[in-house]
Amino acid sequence: MGEKTPVLSIPSLESVGISLLSELDVLTFVYRHGASLTTVNQIARLIGYESTVVGDALDRLEHEKFIERSRASQGVRIYRIMASTDVGRQRHLRQLFSLSESRAGRLLLAKRLKPIRSESGEENNQLNP
Repeated sequence: MGEKTPVLSIPSLESVGISLLSELDVLTFVYRHGASLTTVNQIARLIGYESTVVGDALDRLEHEKFIERSRASQGVRIYRIMASTDVGRQRHLRQLFSLSESRAGRLLLAKRLKPIRSESGEENNQLNP
């Protein structure tokens, strides 16, 4: 029997506040690595996006209160996941993180989330976790 992938509805994504695959990838990176002292360029190289895409995603994630980051010191910051008191949002995030761990889940998320535009203007749906 094949692996079953949990169904994730578009309203779930909207209620969480994630609309771009790059946002989910950056959030997943910060979640998996815990508090990290790093640069935007290092995160970009590790997850395969352009630095501007990662910087924009970090800005949106901070604005939506998913992550917090320290002030920059010599180009590096500490990035970490913010604790949420919203139980529904926590449940949806755990579901997103769980889905992003399998290829089938990544493909489903790539279909549901908007692609990012690179500096060259090309659309890109990352499929690498």
